[in-house]
Amino acid sequence: MKTLNLYLVRHGKVVAPPGLHGQTDLKVDHVEQLKIAQAWEGRGESVAGIISSPLSRCHDLAQIIAEQQLLPINVENDLQELNFGDFDGVPFDMIPEHWDKLDAFWNAPAQHPLPNAETLEAFYQRVSCVWSQIINDINDNLLIVTHGGVIRIILAHVLGVDWRNPRWYSTLAIGNASVTHITITIDDQIYASVRSIGVPFVENESRK
Repeated sequence: MKTLNLYLVRHGKVVAPPGLHGQTDLKVDHVEQLKIAQAWEGRGESVAGIISSPLSRCHDLAQIIAEQQLLPINVENDLQELNFGDFDGVPFDMIPEHWDKLDAFWNAPAQHPLPNAETLEAFYQRVSCVWSQIINDINDNLLIVTHGGVIRIILAHVLGVDWRNPRWYSTLAIGNASVTHITITIDDQIYASVRSIGVPFVENESRK
């Protein structure tokens, strides 16, 4: 029997007006990325590799950490954030005429997907599938650099929480530059245990 550690890091705050920053490829300020990487290194966690979303806000950070610690990176497309369709990357102040659609989505995201967006069910299936692949293949401690929505879906999958419940997305705080720690125990079966959720490791880092 052995127990391995998975550290799920949410990217830093993007340089963009407030909006639904799904699969739009936005950047985090480079100085901020260096600050996050330094804070991660200061935690002293030992990992053998990094898995990253391909989006720049995650992948840029993963590359910095990989270069500092001489770690391999695996880019996993299915660790991208939810695709918000017509509203993806559009600042909130540019879509006031669509607040009714946004309100319906926030109140019941599984029942009211946004126009041309990925459904919450498809998002859950995509993320839970790649998560299952990761833990089935795991043989050492890993760092996963990804997005808030992805981390919520992974937690729902591990904890057996109803991912359709809108409160899971509105009340569970997973801020930028935070780490969620999950252990995987491998015996006759694979057991996952959530050790901590959304612990910030950069002072004054605000949530998006």
